[in-house]
Amino acid sequence: MPDPIKIRATVKGSDGEVRVLLPHPMESGLRHDASGHAMPAHYITSVILSLNGRPVIEGGLGTAVSANPLFAFQLTGVKAGDKLAVAWLDNKGQRGSAESTFTAA
Repeated sequence: MPDPIKIRATVKGSDGEVRVLLPHPMESGLRHDASGHAMPAHYITSVILSLNGRPVIEGGLGTAVSANPLFAFQLTGVKAGDKLAVAWLDNKGQRGSAESTFTAA
């Protein structure tokens, strides 16, 4: 089982800050292993961030993103207790998701 997604979601006033760590190898398909064999491409293609069940950020990724990407977002109009969800899909059809709750900073 892959490492879990790590989410930190804090709110100060009505401003929220989100940090998301997505454990993923993010292989471009251009590298070779020690024996010279090409390593197959394996990377996240899309990420969706939802607030209280409503998508608020959608992004497309590609081979130029490093392994275990860390993203930071700022949201307005949030309050402590609001629900945050993150989901990703990769080029091999694998998926990952996690949920968290905003806490006061």
